[in-house]
Amino acid sequence: MSQSKKKDISLDQIVKEFRFVIDLMPQMVWATRGDGYHDFFNERWYEFTGLSFEETKNQGWSLVLHPDDYDRTWEVWQNSLDTGVTYEIEYRMRKFDGSYNWFLARAQPLRDERGNILKWFGTCTDIQEQRKLLEELQQTKAELYNANNELKNSNDELKRINLELDNFVYSASHDLKAPLNNLEGLISLLEPSKEGIANQSEIFEMMSASVKRYKQVIDDMTLIAQTAKFQYTAPQVYLAPLIEEIKSDLSNLISSNHASIFQELKVEYLHYSKKDIRSILFNLISNGIKYRHSDRPPVITVRTDSTPEGIHLEVEDNGCGIKNELIPSLFNKYFRIKSSVGGSGLGLFIVKRLVENRDGRIVVTSEEGRGSKFTVILKV
Repeated sequence: MSQSKKKDISLDQIVKEFRFVIDLMPQMVWATRGDGYHDFFNERWYEFTGLSFEETKNQGWSLVLHPDDYDRTWEVWQNSLDTGVTYEIEYRMRKFDGSYNWFLARAQPLRDERGNILKWFGTCTDIQEQRKLLEELQQTKAELYNANNELKNSNDELKRINLELDNFVYSASHDLKAPLNNLEGLISLLEPSKEGIANQSEIFEMMSASVKRYKQVIDDMTLIAQTAKFQYTAPQVYLAPLIEEIKSDLSNLISSNHASIFQELKVEYLHYSKKDIRSILFNLISNGIKYRHSDRPPVITVRTDSTPEGIHLEVEDNGCGIKNELIPSLFNKYFRIKSSVGGSGLGLFIVKRLVENRDGRIVVTSEEGRGSKFTVILKV
């Protein structure tokens, strides 16, 4: 058998394995040409829509978009095609039986060495249950608020419940994106290349971990919905394994920025809401990486200490730092230090609300060009 024949067989096998993996994904996976012409969908798409490839090619999801979501979806997609920015939107798509489900759609461009866009690779993740849960939580909040007004018997616990539900509405989609981003990064590692697919089993394990994390976030949502109305004893949260879990969710961000994360834990565990602590650490650590200094890789240090005023949870980075005049605005909703850095501007807003909702506070010190330190004082 000739050498070229062996190479052909090897490449065919790689493509076959790649397609097999993509078809196993719980998400819809799709691709377009650089101009937006849809030319690939995995099996999840065909199972959900009931459409054939001939019906689907080129027009793609526009065939099944909810009429109320059509114009804004096309506007966002066209902007991504024109500018090359990451595509991200939530919309409804029609199932083969005529019903509609909500999806979170994301796509990134693949560029050549000159920066020209060759392809777009994207995913659509079914978030119907999450949207339903959010609506139920909003309804629960409204019912609690009305009951509070009718009974004229407001107390601190009811205020805490309302704020807890508010925090959840803001943070639910924010927390869901981390494992989804990780899955998308892992999918990209499975693209066929001249060298073949490397570390396939390791990538599958990482994908499995991300799916488990995604399910855990959903479980956390359900638990909050069920227990928000009642007093409960905060669980014992060990910080070291929690930080490792966050590092796993941020693995793509960490590796792409060559970031290092260290721990100096004088207090090893807390009696606190695990979801709250996780959201606080996740946002502070990821911000420390995203707002890196251009001349050095990010180094993040997480410290804890016990003081008379409470437990100090400190996250320090060596990033670009923050101008003094910007610090008072850091925790405002949708405020972002740099528009060039991806994000919604909700991360620090959520952190502040989570901390203050449990009578804690957060202190920021920063030096432009050298880094920042966020100290969270927890009342436990």
